[in-house]
Amino acid sequence: MQIGEVAARTELSLRTIRHYEETGLVAPSARSQGGFRLYTETDVARLMVIRRMKPLGFTLDQ
Repeated sequence: MQIGEVAARTELSLRTIRHYEETGLVAPSARSQGGFRLYTETDVARLMVIRRMKPLGFTLDQ
């Protein structure tokens, strides 16, 4: 799935997902022929874990 669908499902902004990619927390599983980031259900699950941990006081480094 493309980043827009991932953003909708995780309630994270496109910018936040890209930031997490830049910091190495998540990486697209593939790229489309047009260069679009493609994510799997596993990637979405990882982003959901990150999203849930942030309000608990965890930093991105943890």
